[in-house]
Amino acid sequence: MIRQIPLPLPHEAAMGADDYLVTPSNREAASWIDKWPHWPAHGLVVSGLSGSGKTHLLNLWLAKSGGRLITLQELLTQDAATLCARSAKIAIDNIDALAGNAPAEEALFHLYNHLKSSLGSLLVTLSRGVGLSGFRLPDLRSRLLTLPVASLGAPDDDLLAALIVKQFRDRQIDLDAGVVTYLLPRMPRDAAGIRELVEKLDQAGLAEGRKISVALAKKALESGDA
Repeated sequence: MIRQIPLPLPHEAAMGADDYLVTPSNREAASWIDKWPHWPAHGLVVSGLSGSGKTHLLNLWLAKSGGRLITLQELLTQDAATLCARSAKIAIDNIDALAGNAPAEEALFHLYNHLKSSLGSLLVTLSRGVGLSGFRLPDLRSRLLTLPVASLGAPDDDLLAALIVKQFRDRQIDLDAGVVTYLLPRMPRDAAGIRELVEKLDQAGLAEGRKISVALAKKALESGDA
């Protein structure tokens, strides 16, 4: 049999509202997005482990609010008024990366104050376990601590199943329910590990020229290919 060589083609993750499954592990965090613009403060911190869905929630908020995501480079090179000129709804993903960067912390401090005074909104994501302890600017840290926190819990079985189905659908692959049932007790319990598993199973299916079945998944898991 001719063994196909799979090509490492990029796959774009779907980030729309229809692609977000609400389960007990993320229901509280998702409800904060629904509450906007009636938050008790002008900002929100979305906190969770890596791969827990923080960026997906951020994108849902951007779609709802008409806001925009800014990069570290934009934060460092543009003043607060310029950043907010197009939209007073601003999101910053992974503010952990700013901690200890004095110019970035100062810029975020001024952006926070500008959004508050102009009745804008700020959403930031933060990895759980890192927290705000790494921020050295006391005024910034104290202000961020006043914001409500939307916490994402560890994925439950419903969410894990949805994640693996979603990631295969992002690759235009429909997975049989039996495969999901087989994988669920054997798969990683985090989104990053699931992405790696999906990639390996996809490559195994392409290499063997057949659909992903329980037999193929079992073979890949037992051989260490997944």
